[in-house]
Amino acid sequence: MNSQAGESNSGAAVRGLLLVLVAVVVGVLLLRSVDDPDEVVTTDTAPAAEPGDTLPAVTQPPATTGAPSDGGTTGGDTVSTVVVATTTPAATDTTSTDAEPFQPRPAAEVSIQVANSTTVRGAAGRLTDRFKTLSYITKSPTNYLGTPLERTRIYYQPGSLLEARAIAGVLELDADNDVFTMLADTAAVQSFETPDVLVTLGTDLAE
Repeated sequence: MNSQAGESNSGAAVRGLLLVLVAVVVGVLLLRSVDDPDEVVTTDTAPAAEPGDTLPAVTQPPATTGAPSDGGTTGGDTVSTVVVATTTPAATDTTSTDAEPFQPRPAAEVSIQVANSTTVRGAAGRLTDRFKTLSYITKSPTNYLGTPLERTRIYYQPGSLLEARAIAGVLELDADNDVFTMLADTAAVQSFETPDVLVTLGTDLAE
């Protein structure tokens, strides 16, 4: 009887000790969970979307358009290149088979003076009368001082070459060899009246 009571007392003591140990372990774990500063508990405060809710529209940042610098495009800007098509007008053909060559002025617009270098009296006057019948503007006939010319010469002012060549044709002279630019010194021409064309009469045409 006494042995059974002793066994019961020892078993109860063991169970009590185990309960104390369990209580101590649980207390330590609870203290660690409360005092640990490194443990951070995050909570999502955003409300959950309910059926029927409208989500806010997502706005996009405005596109930036920048002018290209000398070095090209920079950053994320988008540069549009506009190609302008240019057309070259067709060349105009100014060449025509019907185009007339340069023509001398009408005789009524050209002035002539005849200077006689020969000893034939009145030769300059007679040739001047001939030019009058051809409607030329005639200046006073005069003399050309110095040695008589064997061949008649025609001198022209700037801009009157074609007219001088036409007069050479009238007198049956060589338009290439008998036509010259106006004399730089006209002192040999008596009463020089600055005509467009000067005819210095030689012995070949003196009458």
